[in-house]
Amino acid sequence: MTKLRIIGMNQDATKNKCTDEETKSLVCAFDYAVKKIAKTLARKAWFELKYFYTAKDKGIDRFSLLLEKHEVNGSTQWHGIFEYGSKNLKVFGQIEES
Repeated sequence: MTKLRIIGMNQDATKNKCTDEETKSLVCAFDYAVKKIAKTLARKAWFELKYFYTAKDKGIDRFSLLLEKHEVNGSTQWHGIFEYGSKNLKVFGQIEES
């Protein structure tokens, strides 16, 4: 079994009705979730952010996250969709591994 060592992540985000502060906090939550799930065999995961430790303090505890792993041109990409009411944020990321 090989160990996955994550050294960074390239990201892009598209937001709809999210504040800049929410966007910043949600991208951090995306980073955290991807780094935790990337080491497993899971290809799809769903989270309620109310169970994330700092979500309430950051005001993102009402959002949910759908996280999916995709293979694109030989590289692994992660797509995350955050939703809460009419607000949503779509984040795309690719892990830099060593």
